[in-house]
Amino acid sequence: MSLSIPHPKEETLSRHSILGPTGFHSQWTGPISGTRVQYPSNDDLTQTKILDLNQDGQYGSLADKKGDSYGITPDMESILSLDDGTWPVTVDESCSLGSDAAQQSFAQLNIRQPSVPPVLAQVHSMPHAIPPSRVADPRPGPATPSVDGTPDCKSYHKLHIPVKMMECFLRLAEMNTSRNLETCGVLAGSLKNRTFFVSTLIIPKQEATSDSCQTTDEEEIFNIQDKRSLFPLGWIHTHPTQTCFMSSIDLHTHYSYQIMLPEAIAIVMAPTDTSRTHGIFHLSDPTGVSVIRNCQERGFHPHEEPVDGNPIYEHCSHVYMDTVSNFDVVDLRHA
Repeated sequence: MSLSIPHPKEETLSRHSILGPTGFHSQWTGPISGTRVQYPSNDDLTQTKILDLNQDGQYGSLADKKGDSYGITPDMESILSLDDGTWPVTVDESCSLGSDAAQQSFAQLNIRQPSVPPVLAQVHSMPHAIPPSRVADPRPGPATPSVDGTPDCKSYHKLHIPVKMMECFLRLAEMNTSRNLETCGVLAGSLKNRTFFVSTLIIPKQEATSDSCQTTDEEEIFNIQDKRSLFPLGWIHTHPTQTCFMSSIDLHTHYSYQIMLPEAIAIVMAPTDTSRTHGIFHLSDPTGVSVIRNCQERGFHPHEEPVDGNPIYEHCSHVYMDTVSNFDVVDLRHA
């Protein structure tokens, strides 16, 4: 049996060979194709007509003061041409594309797009690097003394805390403490004869780690305070394995309490601290309040030492430990 296969035509070779119809025996030329995207110069843009949607819903060029007629100019045709994603060809090379009319139409497909306009980006300042010598002392300052040497309570109303309340809170937090998890609670009470009395300990639903604690349903806390007509007088939390101090996160948390009520306090319970098992603190005013107000950092971070040299937070001088007052406990974790 014999098989007769016709030889390929030169036209077929020219379309399927990357070397052309004569293979290696001629100089290689690039592929022949249509048009490409061209970006205009400033001169081109100044000559371009602007389109506007008239009242009839039709697009037309904006007429100038000399009374230009509405319509598409030859320059505008080049702007409005559709791009087919190909490269431009000369008239001689476009003979394979079809008739003369088709050649002219493809020759005019010269898309010109204006340059991409600049985008305004929001600039975020880099965190301010604090020299080690300027980092504020993380330890609390002493209670602010008055001129005569006694604690200065003139700017704050007195605040009474039941001693047994702190002991009760430690028992409620015992399970978390054994697992090295923090526990937090809200201190609420009332105002009588210009003196605040903490009367209710609210334990909210919360999520905790070894060095943080966050409530998950604050609306429940507000409802309890509203139904019982209670003031939010501060908060209490544990440091299961750390010393008795206020971290940067604690300072920012307490700021939200203190700007609402200057007498608000923060109690830190540190059962493993052999030198001080608990502390009652607040931000120094105005130094500490100003530092935290102007701080935009989040998470654990150092603060710069205030210019006046005062501590950012300090022991409270307006708090009195009450050994006889009663209190209620509202544990919302099991509600």
